[in-house]
Amino acid sequence: MEPRGTYSTRTVSWLCRNVALLPPRELSRWRNLSLAAWSSVSAASVHSVLELEAEPMLEYVRRESERTGRRITMVHFVGKALALALRRFPDLNCLIRLGRLYPRRDVDIFFPVALDSRGEDLSGAVLRKVDESSLADVADELTGAAYALRKHGEGAWTFKGQGPFARIASRLLMRAGGFVLYTLNLWSPILGFPRDSFGSAAVTDISKFGAKYAFPPLLPVARLPLLVGLGGIVDGGVWENEDWRRQKRLRLSIVFDHRVADGVYMSRLCRHLTKIVEHPETYMDPSAAES
Repeated sequence: MEPRGTYSTRTVSWLCRNVALLPPRELSRWRNLSLAAWSSVSAASVHSVLELEAEPMLEYVRRESERTGRRITMVHFVGKALALALRRFPDLNCLIRLGRLYPRRDVDIFFPVALDSRGEDLSGAVLRKVDESSLADVADELTGAAYALRKHGEGAWTFKGQGPFARIASRLLMRAGGFVLYTLNLWSPILGFPRDSFGSAAVTDISKFGAKYAFPPLLPVARLPLLVGLGGIVDGGVWENEDWRRQKRLRLSIVFDHRVADGVYMSRLCRHLTKIVEHPETYMDPSAAES
């Protein structure tokens, strides 16, 4: 099953653009300074934790699973919610190339995929235009993409061989591939890499490792400005009118590239993401993304 909206090598020319981009953004003096100050995503990464009320999301996921007959999970929900938040705040849906910020035309979300039952061999799949997809579509597409990865290795950046020389060769290939695909924004089947295989942002489930929160690094070759990690559901509560109300809480680990956005802008995106998670009936419809 091929995920809906993916690029197919059968329908593109031998050389074309890797990512659909809009004209570069006009930058503030602070944003220009940020791009000049940090030369790598590892140096510019900012980490934060977002703790949200989980019960409305859990109930919404349960009802949608029953209504559609799909196995919808928190990962699907948060991936869709993040896509809607990026559509609401498109300045974070950008690619750094040639010292400038180029907005992406679409909102595509990357999901890590375990290739074996032990979860030791990882790859990933990118779903296109997630902000325009239903939760059932997201579940179907991710299931199909994971099947293709495990069966055929489709969409994976894989390098065969082991040992120091193989690792050096892999590092050089990744750097060369990142330069051609994202700096030059060119793609061809003869390159041997999938087309735009990382998308706008990544969502990963860290709760399956027993972690309440963690901060996975942003992969330099992916040029991703944002990663959201799902921690487990924990028992907690809030004070309301001098009374303690118990509730289930979801912890999200946020990692973002300071060259693309600062804390003020990220706080706006996180507030909107909070609204979607805590009020899914109002915000999960793609048509409500601008409200």
